[in-house]
Amino acid sequence: MALKNDSSRYGAVSRALHWGIAALVIGIIVFVELHEFFPKDSTERKGLMMLHIQVGMLLFGLTALRLAWRAANPPPAIAPAPQAWEARLATLMHVALYATMLALPVLGVAMAQAGGKPLAFLGTPLPVFLAENKALGKTLKEAHEVVGNIAIGLIAFHAVAAFWHHFVKGDNTLARMLPDWLAGVRPAGR
Repeated sequence: MALKNDSSRYGAVSRALHWGIAALVIGIIVFVELHEFFPKDSTERKGLMMLHIQVGMLLFGLTALRLAWRAANPPPAIAPAPQAWEARLATLMHVALYATMLALPVLGVAMAQAGGKPLAFLGTPLPVFLAENKALGKTLKEAHEVVGNIAIGLIAFHAVAAFWHHFVKGDNTLARMLPDWLAGVRPAGR
């Protein structure tokens, strides 16, 4: 199992970061959606939001690590090669996904600080960058929610595109990112 990407497959580090981040993003979405079912100030609601916040900060770090790893390990080629417009759309899609994954935690921390709520990551207090400003906090909360909804749409489009490439186009886009034991699985008739 190669750690680095090669000409036809993502390496183990890229795949672990991709699927780990995907699982954590699903968790973040579940935590924030479930917290709505509990009364304000309840232990359950606070616990789910604490999980949402902690995983969000973890994802910021993992996304930065993924970007650094990607810069040092170019993605493997898609075979057969996509059309130019498809390649441009894929690039735009990846830029948008990474931008939302970096922006959401920054907006979340800024929102909390402007709202007067101190934050810590795994027990270590974060430096305060914004003074309390309730009006700004409300604006940042709205921005966090809008960017979050955009991120959910981008993630859904990303997943649909991967399946479209695999099952309709029959290229290796998805197979490059699958675990070794699934990488050779091809759609029927291919």
